[in-house]
Amino acid sequence: MIEAFSLSTAHLFQDAMASQARLRYRVFVERRGLPHMHHDDLEFDEFDTPAASYFVWRDEERVVRGLIRLLRTDRPYMLKSYWPHLVRGALPQSAGVWEMTRVCVDKSVSPSVRPVIMPELLCAVAAHIENSEGKGVIGVTRAHLLTHFVRHGVEWLGEPAPVEGKIERAFYVPHEFLRPDYHCTKYGIDRVKLQTGSITERAA
Repeated sequence: MIEAFSLSTAHLFQDAMASQARLRYRVFVERRGLPHMHHDDLEFDEFDTPAASYFVWRDEERVVRGLIRLLRTDRPYMLKSYWPHLVRGALPQSAGVWEMTRVCVDKSVSPSVRPVIMPELLCAVAAHIENSEGKGVIGVTRAHLLTHFVRHGVEWLGEPAPVEGKIERAFYVPHEFLRPDYHCTKYGIDRVKLQTGSITERAA
């Protein structure tokens, strides 16, 4: 099951908010050595606001092992604030376009389980965008990491450039291409249960 929450609903998911911040600390601060803000082994930034949505994959012990954070582009977001040079032309600014940020999976998870985490998260995000009558998602990533999962419909918004020590690109993916069909077929992912705190949705 994928759980989705914001600051206003995080109390319904035990310590999921803190657990996702611990995962971010391990991935971005400990493993990659990036100078991100952190405290007590929790990574955070100025975009962890009431407008942010968190999609998490938790293991049987309720520890967050995978994460995608969504930021609406009609308010401050990372690409616009830090890397606008990665985009040719106008930057997205719409309630229907969301930015995927802090995307990560815990590499310590068993190899038999780890491959399904990101596909299930992407299915849940795709369902959320569609259910919200949104248009799609943007983000900044190493190109091969995105095209490994999203094999059709990726629109590159500009040329590759260094971002935090890696060569990355800005992208846009319409919601109808966001579901990782190849991986869903490979790992037998049919419909992903999405727990939102108020209702349970089904991610197609």
